[in-house]
This record gives sequence, structure tokens and C-alpha cells, in this order.
Amino acid sequence: MTKIFTSITTLLIFYSTMQTASAQSQTNINEIMQCTLKPGYSAEEVISVGRAIPRGDNGPNIVFYREPLVADPSRAGSINVVRYWNNLEHMVSNMETNQPSGPSRHFLAMVNCQGSRVVALNRTTGSGLASPYEGMGINQSFVAMRSCQLKDDMTMNDMIEQLEEADANRPAGDRSGLGIVQIIAGGVQDSSSANSSFVFRTIGENPVGLAKRLDSFDYLGRFENFPATCGNMSLWRSHVIYRNN
Repeated sequence: MTKIFTSITTLLIFYSTMQTASAQSQTNINEIMQCTLKPGYSAEEVISVGRAIPRGDNGPNIVFYREPLVADPSRAGSINVVRYWNNLEHMVSNMETNQPSGPSRHFLAMVNCQGSRVVALNRTTGSGLASPYEGMGINQSFVAMRSCQLKDDMTMNDMIEQLEEADANRPAGDRSGLGIVQIIAGGVQDSSSANSSFVFRTIGENPVGLAKRLDSFDYLGRFENFPATCGNMSLWRSHVIYRNN
């Protein structure tokens, strides 16, 4: 019990520190599950059932299901479930009160998400121009992601500063969202990469909008003095499943 309490306390201290350090960016919590479709089910069926799951007033702010378009072959036949929360307290409170429903049981019969849940700090640039969902008026977007690792002596704030500089020069009319997702709980337990690995993510309102954004700056990580090294880009179709309006 002491070890569990210590781990939770450490996580909360880390999260509080990151909140303070990221005043220039907008910050919330992502809960992410990498699910595999069971035989006989399609992404369209899973999306339909996901939208039927009842969620209370204390539920997530928004839920996305993301299907891979261009990704590692191991992700074929998969779907990512991404839930946005205000903070850890908001997420944990919902876990305490959430009751299983018919649609949620049906969802779990269609996919295998066992052991894949991670919690991440979602930090987006604060330009105020990003609106890939047109004020939440559309139900689909397209996302580009790259897994990255900070270089020695670099920090997440160094990374955010680079993105803020790139975001300040966005083309006129560009509504894409730009930011990083840093895993703070779950995932691979590798002390050498703890707090230094993240996903570099760009969200476009449609395929052309996303492509224009990627063309407008050097998305491949060759910024001058770029703070991280990154792997190949993956592309995803993102479906809005639920909004807590």
C-alpha cells in the first residue's frame, strides 16, 4: 500500500510541475487505449456502438476513435480510443462512478483493449487559431503523429517553444492543431526514456488541410536545433464519438 501511495503521489507531483511549467501551452489529460478489432467486426461497427455508450455529466470532455491509414503494419485492424479529461481528478472520479451499460459491454465484445491503457499529458500550442473541428461542428478529422525522444539536456518546454515558433507562422486560414502527447502513466516501463518520450501530433480538419499544414513547416524534425529525434510519421482518421457539451 505504501508503494502504491508513493507512486500516486509522485505522479501527481510530476503532473502539477508540468502544469506550472507549461503556462504558455494548453494542457489536459489524454487517456488512450490501443484496441484490436476482433474477427468479424469492422471499424464502422465499433464506431457506431461507441457513439451509443451512455456517458454521465462527469464523463470525458470528448472521445475520439482513431483508425490507422498509414502506420506500422502491426496496427492493421486496430483502433485507438482517446478520451480527453480536464485533469487526473476528473478522470479518476469518472472511473469511480461509471457503470457498465449494454453498449459498453457490446463494445468490449467487439475489440480487445486489454492492458493497453496509458495516461498522457496533452500539450497544445496556445496560438488560439487552432480549430480543426470548426468549433466542434464536424465529426471527423485527420491526424499525423510521430514518436519522438528528447535529446540529452533538452526539455519538453524546449519542444513546446519550437512548436510555438512554428505555429506563429501558420498559413492564413489554417485551423490545424499542433502539440505533443507525453505518457505519464502506463506504457513501457523503461527508466531511460521516462518523461523524455512523446508523440508529436498535428490534427487537420480534412486530408488537404492536414497536408497543407505538413507542407508549411518542416514536420520531419529538421528544425534548426530541434530538441528531439523522431521516427516515421503515421496518419490516422479520427472520428468524434462523444462531446460533453
